[in-house]
Amino acid sequence: MERVKTGIEGLDILLNGGFPRFGTYAVLGFSGTGKSILCTQYILNGAIKYDEPGVYILIEEDKERFTENIKTLGWDTETLEKEGKISIIPYSKSLLGEIESSFEKQMLSEDPDHIARVREFLTVDSLYKEIEECVDKIGAKRVVIDSMTIVTLLSNNPLVGRMQIMWLLQKLRKLNVTTVITLEEGISFWKDIPFLCDGTIYMMFKEKDGIFERGLVIEKLRGSGHDTGVRPVKIESPGGLKVYSEELIYSKKSF
Repeated sequence: MERVKTGIEGLDILLNGGFPRFGTYAVLGFSGTGKSILCTQYILNGAIKYDEPGVYILIEEDKERFTENIKTLGWDTETLEKEGKISIIPYSKSLLGEIESSFEKQMLSEDPDHIARVREFLTVDSLYKEIEECVDKIGAKRVVIDSMTIVTLLSNNPLVGRMQIMWLLQKLRKLNVTTVITLEEGISFWKDIPFLCDGTIYMMFKEKDGIFERGLVIEKLRGSGHDTGVRPVKIESPGGLKVYSEELIYSKKSF
């Protein structure tokens, strides 16, 4: 089985060499657990270490804020973008453009008409077309969608929403890319989305000796063996995310 290495210290060991190529993998967890940092390293390492261009789709976050934040970890995305090795797309802004200055206020409104308008513009189909165009433009081999949570909220009908996500994941596989999506725990209406993916990494905070530590566990990796321990995670600046593959947050005596 061909593997796609994340290049993240310790993580590829847990994944038995990396993600199986052309799959779609969910990174699930609460805010602050390190999901976006993991995904950023996956894209940047692909471009720098493995000659695999990557597309990073920002669904909710502003691109300028995103790039400024990751600069603190020592990463230069601007040069990589100029060289055509990565593409960072602020999806909502790219799609909506400058429709009107009051649109942001309308998005924040709970008025049903305004919500309907948001759903009119932000569709699964338009998201796929954006990704397809970016992949073709730079010859991308890797894709990140950060986050998929808002996509799960585009339909009032859970069945329709599930079918839309299934359609999107199937279309992504046909692009011959290896995709990582993030999901905010406790927000998505459809908790079964990870089951539609080929693998799931669960990121968390766990208490140990009175201190909360970041950790992760590989919950699923379809068609492949993988580690199942809850492994400690550190975020270093500069450097980014590091997984301690030989350590456990909990010992057997803790259970």
